[in-house]
Amino acid sequence: MTTDQPADAAAPRGPLAMIVGSGDYPLQLARIVTDKGERPYIAALDGAADPAAFGDGADIRTYRLGQLGSLLEELHRRGIVDIVMLGALPRPSFGSLRPEVSTLKYMPHFAKAFLGGDDHLLRGVVRFFEMQGFRVHGPAEIAPEMTAPRGALGRRQASAEQRAELERGFALLATLSPFDVGQAAILADHRVVAIEAAEGTDAMIRRVADLVARGRLKIGKGDGFLVKVPKTGQDLRVDMPAIGPDTLRNIAEAGLSGIGVRAGEVLVGDRAALGRQADELGLFVEGFA
Repeated sequence: MTTDQPADAAAPRGPLAMIVGSGDYPLQLARIVTDKGERPYIAALDGAADPAAFGDGADIRTYRLGQLGSLLEELHRRGIVDIVMLGALPRPSFGSLRPEVSTLKYMPHFAKAFLGGDDHLLRGVVRFFEMQGFRVHGPAEIAPEMTAPRGALGRRQASAEQRAELERGFALLATLSPFDVGQAAILADHRVVAIEAAEGTDAMIRRVADLVARGRLKIGKGDGFLVKVPKTGQDLRVDMPAIGPDTLRNIAEAGLSGIGVRAGEVLVGDRAALGRQADELGLFVEGFA
């Protein structure tokens, strides 16, 4: 079934394979797909995903990154064309892949993909699967209910002044996109106080909280918020930004007032639950067009 051309994206979707790392979102997506009457094949990435978390009835197998050949053989054997990739996975070094014999022939492609930032590597992964005849879907395509809607998730909304600053934050991240840095920033007191880098969003928030605790940064009550948005041209099929319960807890502990995201372009998981948590913490969580 191997081909040099990607499968027809317009064709009806068939059986789904999920290639998953760590976090709650792979579990949520699996539940949503299962509730719709499907039984996805789950390829759990060793060292990241927890196979037991998917339950006894899950059709699941664990693969090392160096077992790509075995994964492809299994997908072809099952006649699976449609795949979705979701979950956290620390970027490995190329030398740590330890490829099995059936994977060796694919290593030149990944050697090139590793010669760049995360965006370059992920685009290389998508191209590889498409070249093998697969259709790569984003989680938002499979389960749009997992993304941020337009408007507030809870009762609180950003003020007019905060909305203006949120748009400033969105513009900042768009300007930084060509440098392949993070997807989030924190603004307070009409200035940028933090930009996400390799540490990730939650670690950036904790960094700001530490500055506040040590008196190095003062954030007035009701001031300060997180903005999160995809980089310009980011492939949302494999690298969609996400916020979750930990993000909200960290935001509250840092003394910030809320979160602004791009509607439909950031994963939030269970919208209702996150909205309730925002209300309990006195935060706004709002999606903007």
